[in-house]
Amino acid sequence: MDQWSFFNELKAGTVRNVYFFYGPEAYIRKSALETLQKKLLMPGLESMNCTVMHSPQAQQIMENCETLPMMCDYRLTIVQDLPLLMSGKARDEAQESAALCEYLTRVPPTSCLVFDTDAVDKRKKLAQALLKLPGAVSFDALDDAHLARWMNQTLRPLGKTMDAAACETLAFVSGRDLTLLSGELQKLAAYVGGREQITPQDIEEIATHTAECTVFAMVDALGDGQVQQAFTLLNVLLHSGEQRIGILALITRHYRQLMYMRTLQEERLPQGQMAKELGVPPFALKRLSRQVRGRSQEQLRRMLALCVQTDYDIKRGVLREDAALDRLMLTLADGR
Repeated sequence: MDQWSFFNELKAGTVRNVYFFYGPEAYIRKSALETLQKKLLMPGLESMNCTVMHSPQAQQIMENCETLPMMCDYRLTIVQDLPLLMSGKARDEAQESAALCEYLTRVPPTSCLVFDTDAVDKRKKLAQALLKLPGAVSFDALDDAHLARWMNQTLRPLGKTMDAAACETLAFVSGRDLTLLSGELQKLAAYVGGREQITPQDIEEIATHTAECTVFAMVDALGDGQVQQAFTLLNVLLHSGEQRIGILALITRHYRQLMYMRTLQEERLPQGQMAKELGVPPFALKRLSRQVRGRSQEQLRRMLALCVQTDYDIKRGVLREDAALDRLMLTLADGR
């Protein structure tokens, strides 16, 4: 089941003896564990009845589950970072996996056992057994609709709201990591003061910009011939800890996206389908369209080839990273 089915099921009173929480959305996984803990354990008795285990042996897991809860209906055992579920060979893997697979069918009714991991190797024996259980819950990255809903749910206690355009802007500017977005939403709520509505302009002014978003603005500046502004944004990236070779990779990716955009335009695809193909929100599509305007497919192909060649020259030691990136940016600005 997905994460939303899990929350609905738990709200309806259904509790499984064994859960398998897996997937990249760490913030929601953490929230699910906290919700499960509140559901199962009496306040003040959490430390007696909840055990979090990191990379334990099978015997340790089973012994903990067999221990009776103290003044509670359940003992909650949370197993994290279990090598048996991750890529690579684990110690005594065959015996450990066999023991746990067999134990899954006889976990006591007084125990709730949760395996929690982000990356799972679905070829592993234990992973395959857990994935077949009704308590297997996939925590996938939120789509646009769920992300917008989550943002507004987070803002509700703060008395703030954001419309669809603002939600799209924040996801584009600050990324989609919910842990980071939670902090950005708190910051935005404080920034707007007594005003209820958070606007895209507020986000542009105060939200933390990801490297991808800054590169977007940098390519904008290069396209307009604003070399000084482009190098100012480059310094922002460098001061934030980004490496030149990583920035080059982002620039290369962006020009590849521009070339793809030009291809889609020539195929006369509808705007909505274009945004879906490129994996960008509608307002970002407009900015991409502006960057493509006046550039032919051949020009964009030449610029992309320049980026690729620069990367090659750095990696084979012909050019230093700083000189290579500076030269590339000047050439891109001159080729507008």
